[in-house]
Amino acid sequence: MANNRTAELIEKDNQYVIHPTYVVGGKLREVIFEKAYGITVVDTDGKEYIDLSSQLICCNLGHGRQEIIEAIQNAVAKTDYTSTYFGFSNVTNIECASELAKVTPGDLKHFFFVSGGSEAAEAAMKFARFYQHSRGMDTKFKIISLYNSYHGTSGMSTSATGFGRGMYKTGFGPLITGFIQTPPYYCYRCPFGLEHPKCGIKCAEFIKYTIENEDPRTVAAFMAEPIQGAGGVIVPPPEFWPRVREICDELDILLIGDEVMSGFARTGKMFAFEHWGVTPDIMTMAKGITGAYVPLGAVAVNKKVFESLSGKFVAQGYTYSGHPIAAAAAIAALDVYEKDQVVANAAKLGDHIMKRLEDEFLPMPCVANIGGKGLFIGLELVFDKASKTPIDDVTREDLTVKMLRDGLYPRIGGFCGNRIYICPPCTTTIEEADAALDILKPLIAAIKPK
Repeated sequence: MANNRTAELIEKDNQYVIHPTYVVGGKLREVIFEKAYGITVVDTDGKEYIDLSSQLICCNLGHGRQEIIEAIQNAVAKTDYTSTYFGFSNVTNIECASELAKVTPGDLKHFFFVSGGSEAAEAAMKFARFYQHSRGMDTKFKIISLYNSYHGTSGMSTSATGFGRGMYKTGFGPLITGFIQTPPYYCYRCPFGLEHPKCGIKCAEFIKYTIENEDPRTVAAFMAEPIQGAGGVIVPPPEFWPRVREICDELDILLIGDEVMSGFARTGKMFAFEHWGVTPDIMTMAKGITGAYVPLGAVAVNKKVFESLSGKFVAQGYTYSGHPIAAAAAIAALDVYEKDQVVANAAKLGDHIMKRLEDEFLPMPCVANIGGKGLFIGLELVFDKASKTPIDDVTREDLTVKMLRDGLYPRIGGFCGNRIYICPPCTTTIEEADAALDILKPLIAAIKPK
């Protein structure tokens, strides 16, 4: 039962707030967060929760890092805001780009700053189209992405998003033309009904088939997440990304990599594409770039794209592009990633968690599939392993309530709404991870087959 203060806040929320990706006016959970530290969030009743999903897979460095807080305070003491429009710049924006260039793969060393992931996706696709325009190829405007993907909820990013079975598109009128989805790399639920490795990587070859049938002269770019995030932490087969890179090069298509959720140590590499030795032509970033302390996103482009755009006026920007306070937070976050060896910690801890999940959870009757890299892990729940029948809405909500009751901040979602995200902050210790798994284990074991 919520205390009086919590009840008052809930009443005000119901009266004034429209929540993202939720029923307007829907019943609010009696959990109002007020503070956080380490890997723990605390509600207005004083109850503590282990942040098992890093909120929206964005609090990569945990909560309450003084280095980042002080960097924000020092920056705002110097200036609240200066614009980077019309050829102006500011010190922290320049320094942020310089530091970011030290960690981005390959020749992705030129950056356009935005406020978050949706804006980054929007800008990346515009740059891809403008790149083709600058080559005198205005016919190359189509963007191909995957079903079960998530790239944002702005104009172009909504059109590129394939997650939610139309949920993010229904009711918003006609979509932007020139956007096509192809089947995803979801081996456990292969859309082609095949099995890896006998499948011949049909999910990759179908991208080539689609480009050829649309006509490569009309396709600007292929855009995808290296590991599908909102879709349930779905990892592609090992041959997928090298083959997609070959296809894009062969057919003269730009490859846009969406690292908004998977970047910045999350997978045990600084960027997830590094697991396959593949570098996209354009890459989007957000979330972990500041550890979510303040909103910031970025688009990185390689030398080929940058040189094509150079000398041309590109009418793309946002009021908060290159915001000095956000840039200062990112600089501090990048320093924490390096000095605390966060990438190595995420890799080591991910191996530990994965072993426990495979040894202790996978034998359970309703745990059907576990996948992920580093601290980007999804666990799939079904009523029947043979038929792969997902748990239903009632079971999912019951599990969510019990996780909150027992002190875990949950996220359960994905393509079928049945994958538990095990994505704690990348600074989590083995002892903290074990404590979370020890809470989760009996709750999962209690789910019965149907």
